[in-house]
Amino acid sequence: MPKPTSLAVRLGVAALAFAPGVAMAHPHVFVDAQMEIVGGRGSELGSIRNIWRFDELFSSSVVVDFDKNGNGTLDPDELEAVGETVRGSIAEWSYYTFLTTGGHDVKLAPPDVIRGKYDGGQLTLFFEMKPAEPVDLAKEKVTFSVFDESYFVAFDFPDVGRFQLLDLPKTCRTDFSRPDPDADAEDWMAQVSMLKPNQQIPSDGVNFAEALATKVDVSCAP
Repeated sequence: MPKPTSLAVRLGVAALAFAPGVAMAHPHVFVDAQMEIVGGRGSELGSIRNIWRFDELFSSSVVVDFDKNGNGTLDPDELEAVGETVRGSIAEWSYYTFLTTGGHDVKLAPPDVIRGKYDGGQLTLFFEMKPAEPVDLAKEKVTFSVFDESYFVAFDFPDVGRFQLLDLPKTCRTDFSRPDPDADAEDWMAQVSMLKPNQQIPSDGVNFAEALATKVDVSCAP
């Protein structure tokens, strides 16, 4: 039988804990990621579409959990169960998808459905989210990023081509930022090392996963 809670734990667990000393978090699930940024009317943001291809080790564990007929793969009904489990298990973490503009976060509506595909020994998930408020890309730039605050899941966007603009004005431009993991890790550890033993990392302070997140700024200003 499928074990939905097992998958939920894997995608929802917070992997970073701080004892009297500070331990470096490291990811356990690796995702080859792509995002489609889709226009609405004029220069408004219509939706974003996430495409996540999971590493073979994690994908095989999903097969173990959800391959109810024991044929060694994920059939359509099993993929549907996977998508529904993930949709519920990562809602608390905002589906790892973050938009900011003008110094504030843009709220996104949850996806109606998460679809899946299993091929070549890897699981791929697809889902679409729409902004819960109007976002005009011509007024202010919008920063798009995908990351897990616990750094349990690592999302890789190797180049700007992984962020695609669809149905947006030709005036729209992207500014791609992919941090240097070594340099940012050193900076993060330097900040953490200044904390006293009884201090915790502030909620608005150093966030290792966010520091290492690939980001793209999109602006459609004339």
